[in-house]
Amino acid sequence: METAGAPSRYMSHPELTIRGILLPVRLGCSADERLNPQPVEIDVTIRFETPPRGMVTDRLDDTVCYDGLVSAIKQVVTDREFSLVEYLANEILTSLRNVVESEHRLRVTVRKVSPPIPEITKGAEFTVSD
Repeated sequence: METAGAPSRYMSHPELTIRGILLPVRLGCSADERLNPQPVEIDVTIRFETPPRGMVTDRLDDTVCYDGLVSAIKQVVTDREFSLVEYLANEILTSLRNVVESEHRLRVTVRKVSPPIPEITKGAEFTVSD
């Protein structure tokens, strides 16, 4: 029997995915490439161990706030330089652990939109998860 207002116990692990967080980042192997910020896309997926109460309450306080996630990511990339998308992705994942409850799983993809290699036409990305 379900409790009124509680998510169904039969639900699998729901996920929230935010795609295409576009931020300017000083990213690249060389100092010249890092000289000017370039567009980087970030995708974040949260896999909820238990369904967020917001599914039944319709209250922002009962789920994850998108703005809070974006703010945490901005803090990571502002006034810093990164050589590798791998390192940047891990730094973002680590930062988001302060925003997302530890029982939930995180996946972060960082996409370098225009790497300086003409043959790469759709970017280069790295995904890390816990």
